[in-house]
Amino acid sequence: MSIEVLTADAQGSENLQRWAAMGLPVPPSWRVDRQVVMESSADSLAQQLRALPRMFTCERYWVLQQGPMNPDSCRESLVNLDSDESLAAALRSIFQRDQGPDHVIIQALPRQQAAGVLFTRHPLRQDLPHMVVEGVLDGSSERQRLIFDDEGRLVHASDSELALSDQVSETQLRHLHELLKRNFDRPQAGEWVFDGDRLWLLQTLPVGSLPTPREAWTRRAGVAIFSQVETPLWYTLAGRWLKAAFWEPLVVRHGWERLNRVEPYRRQHSHIYTNCAFFRELQATHKGAVRLIPPAWQPVEPPCRPASRPFRESARLFRHQLSLAWLSKALKDWRQPPATQEALWRAFMQLDAMGEKLSRVEGEVGYLTLPDLACSYHRPLPLSLLLTPSESRAIEQLAKGQGEALRDTGLRPGADPVHAPLHEGPAQADNLNPPQSSPQGGEEPQFATPQGNDDKWLLLARRARGVRFALGNRLRELLRAMGAIAVEQKLLQHPDDIYFLYFDELWQLWMGQQLPASASHEVIGERKLRYLDDGLQGAPDWKMDQVGYGFGGGQRISPLLRGLPLTAGQAQGPVRRVCSAWSLNRIRPGDIVVVDQVDPAWLPWLVQAGGLVIAEKDPLNAAASLAVAHGIPAIWSASDIMHSLQDDLIGHLDASGGRLDVTTLITDD
Repeated sequence: MSIEVLTADAQGSENLQRWAAMGLPVPPSWRVDRQVVMESSADSLAQQLRALPRMFTCERYWVLQQGPMNPDSCRESLVNLDSDESLAAALRSIFQRDQGPDHVIIQALPRQQAAGVLFTRHPLRQDLPHMVVEGVLDGSSERQRLIFDDEGRLVHASDSELALSDQVSETQLRHLHELLKRNFDRPQAGEWVFDGDRLWLLQTLPVGSLPTPREAWTRRAGVAIFSQVETPLWYTLAGRWLKAAFWEPLVVRHGWERLNRVEPYRRQHSHIYTNCAFFRELQATHKGAVRLIPPAWQPVEPPCRPASRPFRESARLFRHQLSLAWLSKALKDWRQPPATQEALWRAFMQLDAMGEKLSRVEGEVGYLTLPDLACSYHRPLPLSLLLTPSESRAIEQLAKGQGEALRDTGLRPGADPVHAPLHEGPAQADNLNPPQSSPQGGEEPQFATPQGNDDKWLLLARRARGVRFALGNRLRELLRAMGAIAVEQKLLQHPDDIYFLYFDELWQLWMGQQLPASASHEVIGERKLRYLDDGLQGAPDWKMDQVGYGFGGGQRISPLLRGLPLTAGQAQGPVRRVCSAWSLNRIRPGDIVVVDQVDPAWLPWLVQAGGLVIAEKDPLNAAASLAVAHGIPAIWSASDIMHSLQDDLIGHLDASGGRLDVTTLITDD
């Protein structure tokens, strides 16, 4: 009986055979049976081992797989042995035990220069699809970490004098990652060795620290629907409209019985989170829904975009256009009612019905059509398709240094009625400044070119957003009148307190003529403080099984952050994180403004930025289109950027190289 060579075999009894058949870089491997060892002397066994690996002419060593590390483990115990004699002695010792195995696996490798583990998905963050590589260089005890984003770019590297990324080829690491990801349906931890030329895989096993979440909620769902903090009243109004007019009919139409009584929304950290269970059902037919679910729920192969049906698509467009035309006229004809209890409530119910009708359009466009549309583009879409005419004029006026005229307009930085129009003199009105310098470069803006009916859908979405803002304007007028009456009756302390009541609390106050116990003056005060604090600090991107992911409150500072180049140029200045409209008044000309999702209504403030850093690569992000249109140095796809910075850090943005360097000192002002 001889020592058996383990050849590639998709049906082989050993993992190594199956991995080799997948094309994984498995080193030369053999199976050694007990009988071979027991029938050979130590010298004879060493000679047999010495003759096996003919491919390595220089120094080499052996890896001995001793079996599972413990009875419940999938991981093999690996032992490195530096000579044929050491391996022979180890084999004899193993097989002489009373409970010894019937056979063991041995592998031959050239002398290593580095070794470590490659995680195909982040081992600690369920929200990130990033590849994480941990490794140690030969002769060093320092463990280093490399993190690659979902596009294969190195976005983090341990600070070390002798860097792992300089020794181990990034291309080979990415190739190993692709092989593991392609051949396994669960995240893998692959143990690797680098010999200075080739990368070898010793073993791989599922990542035990990444269970599939039972429930998941995302803050980023939809296109510019809930992109910032929302007051309790707007949450219970807009959330109920979308639930009744969009989600519930969608559940019935598709027969998703298990979602019949599931809530689509939750408000935490003053942000509205959407239940990913709905997008999990949608991902089979809507390609854009995939990015709205956590990596553990995403399919191995992305779904294909369904074939276009021009007639049906045109009919949907026409139906939605009619709905928006009717709503626009109804809102234009709406008049403030007499300031009586009954008249104000009837008017409130009229606007409530309009909101539900609007949500039929916005739900389909914002959650289904636009996310699918965005998958086809790799550059920002034209700014003119994303902004209303009044918003476009505002940016043009600012670019020409005519910011004073904007302070008398009805522009608001959000649809939520809590946001005052500029002519009422909110803090944001005093911070509309022209850009500090003219656009860099002077090249013609490079936008994506809409295909087919995409431009019509974008214009429809723009119009729907305009109707939502118009509805918010009417609600603001009405709620201010209702708030004034409540203050006069000593039910509220300030008219703005009305925005911080949930709908059922407003109903009790208005119909029962008393402030409910759940919304005492102290509770309303706490809600207002928490709302503003959340608006300035931001919130987790995901909530999975009650755990927040993607939020460090700006406490984890990364000295170097990478993204993809969007608009060439460089900028230096204080960093400003903008999480909501309440941060806009802090922007100063020349600041490096960092954003995630944005409301297009923020662009008159963002145009004064010296540089823009955008968290996601989203062609529908209005900040990206603004950067291209006005030549603002910008990068995008800077993952986790909102949670890796603090305001007032001095940053240097090299947009051409796709990187942002920041100091660790905070300025005094």
